[in-house]
Amino acid sequence: MSITATAPEPTQTSKKPLYFLLDRNLGLPADQEPWQSFLTELGIRTDASTDLVDIDKQIADSSPDIAFIPIADYHRLLARGNNYYHGFVIASSKFTGSVDLPSVLVVGKDDPAKSLDELEGATYGYINKSCSSSYFPPAIMLQKKGRELDQFLKIKPVKAWQGQLDAVISGEVRATMVPEDVWRTTPDNAKHTKVIDRYDTAKPAMIVAREGIDDNVRKQLLYRLIEWSPKWEAVYGPFKPYLLAEVFSFFHDLDALPLGF
Repeated sequence: MSITATAPEPTQTSKKPLYFLLDRNLGLPADQEPWQSFLTELGIRTDASTDLVDIDKQIADSSPDIAFIPIADYHRLLARGNNYYHGFVIASSKFTGSVDLPSVLVVGKDDPAKSLDELEGATYGYINKSCSSSYFPPAIMLQKKGRELDQFLKIKPVKAWQGQLDAVISGEVRATMVPEDVWRTTPDNAKHTKVIDRYDTAKPAMIVAREGIDDNVRKQLLYRLIEWSPKWEAVYGPFKPYLLAEVFSFFHDLDALPLGF
């Protein structure tokens, strides 16, 4: 079934308030205008948080009606047999418009390493253990070589996105992986760092929703999300309707990691 960006009927508030939980790091400003008024009119309350432990608990408890989460967290739910949520929309690359979001391995400009293989024992910066660009890609790349992430690299949490690259530039960590879009957005990154390896099958964050949400509310929210134009400085480009076929290869790679990873 194809989904088109046809304008829905005039605003209709949900009969029962809906709860929309967002990972604040992912960039949808639901607590700012015009999103705040739009969501309020739809009968949707929001909570944007960076507390991943709490976010994971709420998702596991099926507390939110709608959630903006890393795609790996959604895969974890499916792997556990939890089908309460289904894919609603997924972010895209602001450079290509695709849901393919290659993650690149970055080191300092003068670093002698030429690939991940040459970084054994290095301090590696990542965002968190839900991150589909900095945590799962190196784990997948190493798993294909019969190695384990936490044994091959010394992993260290650092600030997200450009913060990861700044950590490499400052010497806080030797390497990190970020969406290629993030590396390309700031031209100076190419002056101080270089890409030595890559994982091309990574995917961006997505919004999931439970079944049973009022159909008109769903249509209005879908329309507004896919018509929204993020700022260029944002990590992700516009949203697209979620299709399993477009993320299937990434899910396959995640399935190959050790159970509970």
